[in-house]
Amino acid sequence: MKRIVTNMLDIDDILYEKPPVEWYADEFIIDDNKIDVHKVFLKLGENYEWLYKYYNIDLISWEIENDCFDWHKHSKYVAEYCPDKFDSDKFNWEDQSDYVARYCPDKLDPDKFNWEKCSEYVAIHCPDKLDPDKFNWEKCSWAVERFCPKKIDHDKFNWKKASLAIIHHYPDKFNPDNYDWENYSLYIAMYCPDKLDPDRYDWENCSWAIAEYCPDKLDPDRYNWELYSWAVARNCPDKIDPDKYNWEDFSIDIAYCCPDKLDPDKFNWEDYSWAVVTYCPSKLDPDKFNWKKFTGYVKKYCPEKLKLKPNV
Repeated sequence: MKRIVTNMLDIDDILYEKPPVEWYADEFIIDDNKIDVHKVFLKLGENYEWLYKYYNIDLISWEIENDCFDWHKHSKYVAEYCPDKFDSDKFNWEDQSDYVARYCPDKLDPDKFNWEKCSEYVAIHCPDKLDPDKFNWEKCSWAVERFCPKKIDHDKFNWKKASLAIIHHYPDKFNPDNYDWENYSLYIAMYCPDKLDPDRYDWENCSWAIAEYCPDKLDPDRYNWELYSWAVARNCPDKIDPDKYNWEDFSIDIAYCCPDKLDPDKFNWEDYSWAVVTYCPSKLDPDKFNWKKFTGYVKKYCPEKLKLKPNV
């Protein structure tokens, strides 16, 4: 739509949305058939979005040419609606820099742009304008990862906040020295185990992920058997170390998932005898079985084993 640089809206030419009734007040009407929109805005408040959506007049250009445009409040509309009138020295870079990145990136002045607040808009809309020395990597690294990963600066990128995104979407950008191993180790196991560094991996909290997603990377001396023995029994029983396994708490997982690994001398018969008769009755050791608490399970699942019950 070719716009007419003027402050006058011809009532006879209204084709779209009619102006609010307040615009027709006598103080705004000129020559009986025109509305002075500049006066309307001064009196009733500006609404450039509405005006430029429905009418083909270019009020902003007219106001700039007549030196009555409020650059502090409305700079963004120059960038959006009439970038040819853009004035870098008058533009409100502090509050409205994002509009330059979005609508007229060719006007972007890297020395005036508000990188602190608006860096992500550069990554999203005009990555070719991204200045790695000015970009707000602390808060906006996510935008670079998502919209222009080729612009990632390994030394400046905020790995603490965006490590997960990198390993999930761009593993080729992975840097083991910068990666946040403390919070995101498990995603290495999940998405790219070939990147796993056993000396940096968080074995204390994420051992289970190794057992589930990449058991070939399991180090029995680093693995957290105390908390995550169950994951080995469920996912990679061939990796069970009977001397390190937490039989006290996770004997049930042995009985259910890998009864061939059941060690009768280590199994927690006191609490989990019921699991043996339920899932692997052939492994029942009558001398160790907790008959006092779980005889009922024997009657239900393998009554033929009742004859093994010692006479007390």
